[in-house]
Amino acid sequence: MNLAVIALIFLLAAIVLGFVKKMNVGLVCLGLAFILGKIGSVPTKTILGGFPGSLFLTLLGTMFFFSLLQENNTLELLSKKMVSLVGSNTFLIPIIIYVSSFLLSAAGPGAISVQAVMIIFAVSLAVQMNASPILMGGMAILGAVGGTASPIALTGILVRDLTAGANITGLEMPVFVGVSVVNFVCAVVLYIVCRGYSLKGTVSTGEIPPLNGSQKICTLALIAMIILVVGFQYDVGLISFMLALILMLLGIVNEKAAMKLVPWSVLILICGVNVLMTVTKAMGGIDLLASILASMMNDTTATPIIGLTAGIMSWFSSANGVVFPTLIPTVPDIVANVGGNVTVLQMIISVVAGATVAGISLLSTGGSLVLASYTQGTNASDKEQASLFAKLFGTSFMVVMVVVLFALAGGFKLFS
Repeated sequence: MNLAVIALIFLLAAIVLGFVKKMNVGLVCLGLAFILGKIGSVPTKTILGGFPGSLFLTLLGTMFFFSLLQENNTLELLSKKMVSLVGSNTFLIPIIIYVSSFLLSAAGPGAISVQAVMIIFAVSLAVQMNASPILMGGMAILGAVGGTASPIALTGILVRDLTAGANITGLEMPVFVGVSVVNFVCAVVLYIVCRGYSLKGTVSTGEIPPLNGSQKICTLALIAMIILVVGFQYDVGLISFMLALILMLLGIVNEKAAMKLVPWSVLILICGVNVLMTVTKAMGGIDLLASILASMMNDTTATPIIGLTAGIMSWFSSANGVVFPTLIPTVPDIVANVGGNVTVLQMIISVVAGATVAGISLLSTGGSLVLASYTQGTNASDKEQASLFAKLFGTSFMVVMVVVLFALAGGFKLFS
């Protein structure tokens, strides 16, 4: 049997086995990674290299920092105060989260930095409001990944450089506008499916006590984190560790209690899945999926299929680091081959939109932060974590399909 097919079978088996046996999927993936690696002659160094060290430190740093703020009720009070500002119009909160994430990301920092701040706060709000973490976290993710296509943000700059390499210029603003529009459509769909409009009148904050001395200092630390990460683009994980250390040295937080709130099982799940993904990719599993989709392209299906391909690839790898450098350089050749009315601009918008909205998946930083934040805030059981895992992936699939249908309906022709 083809190694790429075997790799995909192992990946599917790991997920199914984890759900059926109620085991941590990350541990299952780690156990199967060695076996699959031996079958495919993947070096141990490559397997170990699949451990997402940077993502792990980012998640651990932010989770521990916010555990400190959660343990002394700072997050709870801040969430209640924010909810009280909108009064009975709580249906506006997901919209505010989306717009704030979009504007912050478009201003330059890009999606990762903004997501790290906005998702955790959005999910904390969801817990306080008894709202859907997928709605609140998803709106934060979509806003951030939509804004990052800005000509002055990370994805926008990367797209400009990649298209310039193919002697194509002047697409920066049309790509940003196109991605922003379809991203907004995805946000509207998510808002409706998760019944964001029904949040009105569902929260009772009661008498909100004022912040005490330690909570005020923690709030200042949170503000400092936002300024340093969003404004100066420092690494959010390292900044979180630094601020956590300062709070501990001041003696205003309980380190041991906060450490127990860190969702270790979620960290294992995320890292384990990434390791097996690395082996799957090394054995050609992801390339196999992409080639199957590419074989179905014609004048009508080229734009939606390349958007779907970008989304699928983004589930298993970095959009900026893998998907865009892989797909965008191929666009001119694809356009030349399929002919018809398909343009380079339509194809690039579809690639960027499909890859970025897929970030709601647990396999991306955004989805990982949603699951970790919710587990941390609710002490969710393994069953609840597994359910949220599936829902996050389902939501990611849904918004990728929104991009595909938008492309199939000729929506991207509006920007040509």
